[in-house]
Amino acid sequence: MPNLEDLYRTNPSGAHYISHFPVQNLLYLSGTTPRKDGRPYLPGVVGKDLTVAQGAEAARYAALTTLAAVKYALGDLDRVQQIVHMLGFVSSAPGFSDQPRVINGAADLLVELFGERGKPTRAAIGCQGLGGNASVEIIVTLLFSGTDVRPPLARDHFAK
Repeated sequence: MPNLEDLYRTNPSGAHYISHFPVQNLLYLSGTTPRKDGRPYLPGVVGKDLTVAQGAEAARYAALTTLAAVKYALGDLDRVQQIVHMLGFVSSAPGFSDQPRVINGAADLLVELFGERGKPTRAAIGCQGLGGNASVEIIVTLLFSGTDVRPPLARDHFAK
């Protein structure tokens, strides 16, 4: 699982957003893209540069990045009570319509880790291009136990 602080430090975009925000016991997370060994993983357009299986693998890695943010925020993944919602964007070739199968890569990982608690409400949306040429981006909202949440990381604090 990636280290969230390292991921934020190595992104030179300087974009204005934060990693997460708690509202009572709901944790809203910023969108994440696939990363492996600190680098973008499986970039490109699904249905053109990547197969559905590769897109699903990319979605799985995007979910790992989300889990890094959850672990950073909550300190422990065991505090996750329910994945409430997942919104998945797939950089899609014209005519590509298997976005749900691509986003299954992320959903399957959440179910592997959390069982029934990992099944979210969700949407899988095709789009033309994502930042950094990412193939997939996911956004997760979850319910958590306890009250302690670390302050969010702000991406623009790491701008170069």
